[in-house]
Amino acid sequence: MQPEDIVRSGPNQYICKEGVLKDISLFLKNFQSPVVITGDKSYRAFKNYTSLPSHVETIQYHGYSSDTAIQSLSERASHADMIIGIGGGVIIDTAKSVADKLNIEVMTIPTVIGTCAASTPLSVIYDDEGAFVRVDYHKRSSYVTLVDPLFLLCSPVDYFKSGIGDTLAKWYEAEALIRNNMSNDDFSIMIHTSLQHSSFIKEILLKESPTAIQSLETSTLSPSFIKVIEAVITLAGTVGGYGGRYGRMAGAHAIHNGLSFVNETHSILHGQKVAYGILVQLILENRVEEVGELIPFYRTLDFPVNFKDLGITENQERAKMLIANHAINPKESLQLMGMYSENDVIRAIEHLEHL
Repeated sequence: MQPEDIVRSGPNQYICKEGVLKDISLFLKNFQSPVVITGDKSYRAFKNYTSLPSHVETIQYHGYSSDTAIQSLSERASHADMIIGIGGGVIIDTAKSVADKLNIEVMTIPTVIGTCAASTPLSVIYDDEGAFVRVDYHKRSSYVTLVDPLFLLCSPVDYFKSGIGDTLAKWYEAEALIRNNMSNDDFSIMIHTSLQHSSFIKEILLKESPTAIQSLETSTLSPSFIKVIEAVITLAGTVGGYGGRYGRMAGAHAIHNGLSFVNETHSILHGQKVAYGILVQLILENRVEEVGELIPFYRTLDFPVNFKDLGITENQERAKMLIANHAINPKESLQLMGMYSENDVIRAIEHLEHL
């Protein structure tokens, strides 16, 4: 059995509540040597909002969730009985991998609304330069995931928009995987649940995102803000959790992974590149009309729709080749939708450039 065939419904415990981080000590009373893995900005934001018990050790880390970093941090935290990941997707993925390597529990605390990393028992692994390597599936879900809407009202709006872009792909990728790979006879209740969740997520994002972003920009808590942060951080993880291989990455993420080999895009956030990947995927599927329907929403949220928006203004032919060459790799998620050639991907990118 492959890891992606196992149903994983979400964190062992999940709490989304205003002020929950003020009570973090309640979740640590059964642990003697918790170790925090975090970054500079993440930890500064956390410390400005609340504090950790005195017995909690902190390790601040800079870089990608790479094998080198995971090994080094595992050695530094070898005495821990719990790892606490405080940060964005890369930090939390790193923390989950360290906990998995040490075979101990992990607590996840997102400091940005960027990905579903805080709620998923897997990590995206990159090399030390930031190029995609693989996805690792872990032995356990998080011991507890704490989402504090009041704390997240102080998070960067760019990461929030990126999280919306990454989460929007849940529908487009799950729908494409199921449509291209399954007959009605194979359509289990868990996969049906996955698809329904992805549709619900899309509905929330398209309807509530503009108001949610306004809430963040004005530091005003609203129902729309809470709906969108829960869709991005937690509900998104259930698509792959219930759907397994049919609810995971497809064309949009394959394009993102290809973009990770283009140096000019390293400053572009993950979800922004995934959002661009949705458009390329739709063109590959000859669904150009849907691209047109999404463009106004993309413009509202400042999502990239072409190479210029991605910062690729020179060596565009080389960039197309790099993206396409990686996207068609037999091990890449694009091939889960069907067989596409390098030229197919290049033509889709060029079509998008001319829209």
